[in-house]
Amino acid sequence: MRVYRSPSRLLFEIFLYTGFALFCLAIVLPFLHVIALSLSTKKAYFEGKVLFWPVDWYTKPYAIILTSKVFLTSLRNTVLIVVVNTSLQIFFALCAGYALANKHFFGTKVAFIYILIPMYFGGGLIPFYLIVNSYGLNNKLGALVFPYLVSIFYIIVFRNAINQLPKEIMESAEMDGASEFTTLFRIVAFLIMPMIMAFTIFSAVGYWNMWFPVLIFIRDKWKWTLQYMLRDIYTNPGIGAGPLEGMIDDPLQQLLPQNIIMASIICTIAPIIVIYPFLQRYFIHGVIRGAVKG
Repeated sequence: MRVYRSPSRLLFEIFLYTGFALFCLAIVLPFLHVIALSLSTKKAYFEGKVLFWPVDWYTKPYAIILTSKVFLTSLRNTVLIVVVNTSLQIFFALCAGYALANKHFFGTKVAFIYILIPMYFGGGLIPFYLIVNSYGLNNKLGALVFPYLVSIFYIIVFRNAINQLPKEIMESAEMDGASEFTTLFRIVAFLIMPMIMAFTIFSAVGYWNMWFPVLIFIRDKWKWTLQYMLRDIYTNPGIGAGPLEGMIDDPLQQLLPQNIIMASIICTIAPIIVIYPFLQRYFIHGVIRGAVKG
């Protein structure tokens, strides 16, 4: 059966799909250009032949990056920070949100107001640096972990989500003799699991992209994260300069700084691109669950 569409409806659909197609191209084409530059030869680059497809495939930049000790160490540090920080941040936020939503917790209103204050007011970067430095965390990976374990936003959202759950579920668990931790991790956590997974993705991507705290606290290149290593490669574009100094053998002078920079970008974002499609359904469900009450 053919559905009738008014001229205004057809015009709207054309405008909508055209805008969506242009938006997709604005995202995909620069990404394809980066891949093409990372895999093209020096001659093709200077002749202006490289657009969205590699010319005269040249994979040495990837071999250099993936065998670089600085890259592998930065990858290890980044994975460690993502796993530890994300796990602890979600754990603390879930526990705090449950406590603030629990009728047995004394002074929930006062505690809620108390945690709201640092969400809107902060001392600034210099006091933050002095506090972290006073604990002896300067130039240590702990400076990238301990100051970032608590998210007030996550606590508030988890609290609101738990408040919306039927009270009878928690009361029945209490009557059956379940402890608070049992109720939280065996009942409540499963009921809001899509939201937990969505915030886990938020946190993991945020920690994967961490670079500014490294700029402030870390001076040893063996404690860098991937994003900071990428930043240093970009700001030191010379072949064999920056973090890759002394690690590049290019007797034929075939390498370009652009090859190394673009290959570093692809190697840095590839893990997120590979993992994200498997977690997308949790992300969408969690966002919808957090945006719709009831």
